Amino acid sequence: MAQPGLIDVHHHFIPDRYRAAMDRHGGPPDGIGRTPDWSEDEAIRFLDSMGIETAYLSISSPGVLLDGSDAVDLARSVNDTAADLIDRHAGRFGAFAALPLPDTDAGIAEIARALDDLHLDGVGLLTHHGDVYLGDPRLDVVFDELNRRAATVFIHPTSPLCCGDAFLDFARPVLEFIFDTARTVMNLIHSGTLDRCPDINWIVPHGAGALPAVSARLDAVHVLTPGRSQAREPSAAYLNRLYYDLAGPRSDGALHALLGIADESRLLYGSDWPFTPDPAVAGMLTALRETSAFAQPDELLRANARRLLPRSRD
Repeated sequence: MAQPGLIDVHHHFIPDRYRAAMDRHGGPPDGIGRTPDWSEDEAIRFLDSMGIETAYLSISSPGVLLDGSDAVDLARSVNDTAADLIDRHAGRFGAFAALPLPDTDAGIAEIARALDDLHLDGVGLLTHHGDVYLGDPRLDVVFDELNRRAATVFIHPTSPLCCGDAFLDFARPVLEFIFDTARTVMNLIHSGTLDRCPDINWIVPHGAGALPAVSARLDAVHVLTPGRSQAREPSAAYLNRLYYDLAGPRSDGALHALLGIADESRLLYGSDWPFTPDPAVAGMLTALRETSAFAQPDELLRANARRLLPRSRD
């Protein structure tokens, strides 16, 4: 490894069965040109080339809720593949389990199987599953179970339900992902979910998306829609309780803005590979190491991940 010790909490994998399901039901997701290649050997090569000690696997958008597919069966297959990779490459991988939401009964059953039997490290949720955004009361029983377990929840954006032609034929990860991230975190705050479930450890991706820019507006809910919010505290209090991975382009100014809503102890490294190709990951890692926002980023981000994720401590 060029510089050992990074812990990558935003690292995707594309098992063959999951790729085949995507191909059957629409092909490359979210307006991107093609689904990137992925293989077990390429993943290990990438980790070694970037000096990544451990990568936490998750599937990206569109998740397992594909038209005509069996979401329960596909989630089980994805999670079994992750557990197998962890077993065969000791210390190199962890994983956040896919859940077949919004089916809450099946979701709770898969939480138990993934965490108790497969010993995965938490769950990976999209900003919304079908028409159900995180914070929707229909998911309360799922979050209550995750809170009981003090589980780690990794959030990943997907194409928003709205907007249609407003996408302007651009791939949705360019802008829409960062707004959908802010939308679902806002809902988690004002639905009262974060108050009701204080023991969940939440990882918000892509440097918090649009949240640093819009954080001061979140409490406008109280003025514009009185009685809508169930939050007990100002939004700023909740934002500093979440964790944020730094996957994606991060300017020095953006990192300083992120530190305006969260302490540096809440920051984590993320590559977003293979959807972000090797040269881009390398360039962003160089920029991160040159930031003026905080000192010794490798050591800081590794220490933060080790406090959060028991597998990395072990």
